[in-house]
Amino acid sequence: MKSPDVESREKTINIHSRVKAQRAQNVFAEPLDMSEDFVIPNFPKSDAAVQFIDDSLADNFIFASLTKEERRLLIDAMKADTVPAGTIIIAQGDIGDYFYVVEDGQISFAVDGNHVGACTRGASFGELALLYNCPRAATCIANTNCRLWKVDQRTFRYMLANNNASQQKDTIDVLRKVQFLADLDESMLIKIADALTTVSFQAGERIINKGDVGEVFYILKEGRVRVHDIGFGDSQYVDQILGPGDFFGERALLTGDPRLANITAETASVTLCLSRETFEKTLGPLQDLIDHAMK
Repeated sequence: MKSPDVESREKTINIHSRVKAQRAQNVFAEPLDMSEDFVIPNFPKSDAAVQFIDDSLADNFIFASLTKEERRLLIDAMKADTVPAGTIIIAQGDIGDYFYVVEDGQISFAVDGNHVGACTRGASFGELALLYNCPRAATCIANTNCRLWKVDQRTFRYMLANNNASQQKDTIDVLRKVQFLADLDESMLIKIADALTTVSFQAGERIINKGDVGEVFYILKEGRVRVHDIGFGDSQYVDQILGPGDFFGERALLTGDPRLANITAETASVTLCLSRETFEKTLGPLQDLIDHAMK
């Protein structure tokens, strides 16, 4: 039986894998022209400003599936904007282009001229403008002098696309090292790479428990993990240390057999994960892969 922590984590991996695999297909209304020579801006900020913006993004669903690197790229691209009291920041019905985080001041919201709410420091608004070219649902007015951080849709989309392309290449290189995935064509490997979700572990945290039914495959992106108590029956093996670019748990995608070792994070570690459920939904029936792996 799995520990509650491991079971809860694997359910979360399933959910985030599905969200990430669908994100590129569902969110953007128009294709992005990657041939355009676009430089993603970087506006210097104090450590305090970076932390403030990061905290403000934490509870916003739009950014839930961003990696740590993507969040930092987004924060770096946000520009400070000071607006005086009475400024109409967003007009209802206009096509949105900017997303805002409030550092200081108060913003009020009105729909059809009727006040419907307000927000202050730490709040954000306009996030749907990063995803869709749709009319704004409300008018946003600065009740006081306000200091805002803002980023536009074009920057956000290029930032994601450029970072995803780089990460995807690195991930595919690792996937090609997995024996039963090595013969898959590029399009299949891209589907797998796009479905991976990021999970972090603290030093000393158990990632896999020996004897648990395997359901998740891991690629180590950062840190070190120890594979220990390896073996079954009378066969025992020395501990192994894995580092960035290594992977473990791959047979979970095929057989669902019990794990043959404990795996614990030696240092703070970041992994890319794929559940068996998501793998099957991504690639379809697995019998050909299973037969190939068992040869």
